[in-house]
Amino acid sequence: MLEQIQKEYGNKVRHIYKDFPLGGQIYSEPAAIAARCAAKSGKFWEYHNELYNNQSSLGPALFEQIASRLGLPMNDWKKCTEDIKIKEAVRNDLNEGIKLGVTGTPTFFINGKKVVGALPLENFKLVIDEELKKTNKK
Repeated sequence: MLEQIQKEYGNKVRHIYKDFPLGGQIYSEPAAIAARCAAKSGKFWEYHNELYNNQSSLGPALFEQIASRLGLPMNDWKKCTEDIKIKEAVRNDLNEGIKLGVTGTPTFFINGKKVVGALPLENFKLVIDEELKKTNKK
């Protein structure tokens, strides 16, 4: 859906991803950290998608398998997953989300308007088009 929005709207929209590891899920935060470390090799979205497609198998073994399968430099990736700064960045995103009233994923903000859930593309287009009209009137 995000790819479709980007195709349709091009540089009229900007997508900023923030981590929001869900409480009560033991591997949620380590998964976010692992994906951030994959980003250092330019493989965030590939890693993210692999995690999403294997949610029932989350854990250290899967995290390493994905990193290896994507050809990440394993020593650097492993060192990164232990970096306290990465963990702090994930927690900062989580705290920001909590302050904004996020309670689950996915949650989107379109010019400050909260859109919750994996909704059909048309729902997003309605909000985006409305916001673009406001911007173009200014």
